Amino acid sequence: MLGRLARWLRILGYDTAYDKAITDEALIERAIREDRRLLTRDRNLALRRLLRGRHTLIVSDDVEGQLRQLHQDLKIDLDLTHQRAYRCADCNVAITAISHDEAVSLVPPFVAEQYRAFLQCPQCRRVFWPGTHWQDLDRRLTAIRARSVDKQP
Repeated sequence: MLGRLARWLRILGYDTAYDKAITDEALIERAIREDRRLLTRDRNLALRRLLRGRHTLIVSDDVEGQLRQLHQDLKIDLDLTHQRAYRCADCNVAITAISHDEAVSLVPPFVAEQYRAFLQCPQCRRVFWPGTHWQDLDRRLTAIRARSVDKQP
């Protein structure tokens, strides 16, 4: 139910567990065992006594509204320019820098020619670089932060 939000949080560097096929009981147990905050759109799940103080009921259907809520309510940082360990959007593993020489055989030739900085997921081996998609993400996050300020009381 919050898969897109999980991907965004991982890109922002937040350790974000997500499993689309898990029972409510297993989800609660995992949140407690791993000392995680549970983000949910399920009002009945949010009412569970075991989750008191460790959940956030997400009210928006769209990911930008969800990010805005987390920025306002939990003060999560929505700025891509801050130094932090980014995570693989798929695996949730911290991605690490690799050299241009290592990346050349793993990315399309035009990407290897245009970019010098590369990151790789040590688990799935996916390679990332600061392409135009990164600029688009940054623009969208900047707009979300601006709308969050507008909504402050």
